[in-house]
Amino acid sequence: MFQRGFQASSGQFQSQFGWVASYIWARYNNLTQKITISRSLVIFQDFITAVGEAKTMFITAHVGPDGDTLGSMLGFKHAFEKACPHLQRVDCVISGKMPDVYQFLPGIKDILRMETATTLLTEYDMGISVDCGSVDRLGLARPLFEAAKVSVNIDHHISNDRFAAINIVETSAAASAEVAFDILQTMQIPMDANIATCLYTGIITDTGGFKYSNTTAKVMETTAKLINSGANPEYIFKQLYDEQPQCQVMLQADALLNTRFNAEKTIGWTVASRELLEKHGALDEHLDGLVESIRRIDSVLIAVVLKATVDGQTKVSIRSDSHQIDVSAVMGVFGGGGHKMAAGCTMPMTIDEAPAKLLPLLEERVRQMQLQA
Repeated sequence: MFQRGFQASSGQFQSQFGWVASYIWARYNNLTQKITISRSLVIFQDFITAVGEAKTMFITAHVGPDGDTLGSMLGFKHAFEKACPHLQRVDCVISGKMPDVYQFLPGIKDILRMETATTLLTEYDMGISVDCGSVDRLGLARPLFEAAKVSVNIDHHISNDRFAAINIVETSAAASAEVAFDILQTMQIPMDANIATCLYTGIITDTGGFKYSNTTAKVMETTAKLINSGANPEYIFKQLYDEQPQCQVMLQADALLNTRFNAEKTIGWTVASRELLEKHGALDEHLDGLVESIRRIDSVLIAVVLKATVDGQTKVSIRSDSHQIDVSAVMGVFGGGGHKMAAGCTMPMTIDEAPAKLLPLLEERVRQMQLQA
């Protein structure tokens, strides 16, 4: 709180006191940066010690894995199997279906599904959760994670609730894969093409192809190192964005045609029923990227996709087009979270009921932004 308050007034302070203020401010920023780095190194050391003592490792993530989730998991798996011969087994496990778009990732077929896995241990020396903001989002993998002798939570979401014994949550990172890269660098584990491909995929997906505001200079420096280690940007981009099945294209076209707007056209949303997916022979994963298409509309400040789940609830994917609108705070009302400009949740109601509960909260966020303008 102190740091944020000091930062908010720094411009005025510097304008009044000139170079003296600039000098003090630079020293302050340098000090806080050093404190942050030191704290990270201490936590990294706890993690490194735990890896050194473990013989069995369990790596999991949130239900409905995405590119950052899978890239981070596999990046760790490849690295530890390569550099830690004392580890007798490293099991990667997810809850839910594996999206087909990530089948190109090296080692993807080694990831087990909790729904069908039969070879898992009843207890692991170390359980690692990556890219997951809360323990309940681990789904069927939660009991195994909690049963591990040492639990680790590696993430970058601001809404993360620090649910493990060791928590490495770097909210300034663009992706969990970026955090994973920093950890592996600290451990001095050399990169190879497999590790680099997985981590690059995690970063490119969570930066929207390097177009989101979280695409920092550090992100570009990291990806440059990954490219030098064997990641192929052209190949990865083509697999992720340039090849889509016909059912996905037709599904999203249909959903876009039925996009609705508030009176000011600042909020755009569409609804994807189970019937709509069945009409096009599509899967849930084929809705990926739809919310971005709505966000691109010039008047839209908040874009929303409401998807019916198989159990009759509503899964929400939401994007903000303004740094002044924090959509993760709105998702938090319904037990979700994410990032300031990209978040999601699951609402315990049907897609017919959800808009009436959600839209007034979004309208209020837009009004607050307009009042501050």
